[in-house]
Amino acid sequence: MKKTLVFLLLCCTFAALFAQEEEFEAGRGSRVAWARLKFRVTGYNPNGNVALGWFYHPTGDVRMVDWLRANTDINIKEEWNIVDVARLDQMCEFPMLFLSGKGSIDLNAKEKRNLREYILRGGFLFVDDCVALRQPKEDIFFTSVNNLVREILPEVELKKLPLSHPVFHCYYDIKRWTHMQGVDNGLWGAWYKGRLIMLTNSSDLHCAWTGFHFTQAQRKAAFQIAANIYVYVMAN
Repeated sequence: MKKTLVFLLLCCTFAALFAQEEEFEAGRGSRVAWARLKFRVTGYNPNGNVALGWFYHPTGDVRMVDWLRANTDINIKEEWNIVDVARLDQMCEFPMLFLSGKGSIDLNAKEKRNLREYILRGGFLFVDDCVALRQPKEDIFFTSVNNLVREILPEVELKKLPLSHPVFHCYYDIKRWTHMQGVDNGLWGAWYKGRLIMLTNSSDLHCAWTGFHFTQAQRKAAFQIAANIYVYVMAN
């Protein structure tokens, strides 16, 4: 019953998004689909392939979408998308963008303006620090994204979310944060003028989605918190 109500709430939320033209571009929210943001990174360049800095383990995205479709009644398309930070029009097609990276995020002036504008129009960032194969397992990406958001939105407030926050309970009732690997900072949020605009962590949820050496309990926890984040974003 609870999950059916959540599904209906999501449908109503997207209908409302279409009506709010003052906040969103025409068509914003029209694609209920997973999207990963493409950007440059510095400080991580394996074998000269800079793409791996932002596009490590894309199978994680596929498995996340497949898990949502198989285990929940969340309305999400089977496809998943890559969105370039240089294209604001692409970014604004999706209410939430997923960022996973190694090294430090590196945006030029135009890309920073795009990211700022995306957030101001109501967009949301879900950020995960990928630490696989990186020694020592530092929270470089987590820190660099937090610093970037502070730069483009100086008024932003960044802080760790308590377990009482609705994001831990809006779909699955999550009673504790499950760390995967790397630096355990928990789940952090960024608020701008009272609105939650970003959730970020350095626990490498994305690598747990792919499988690898993680336990079934860890993988389940990684999928469930991502499902909660998706539901929370779409309903707020």
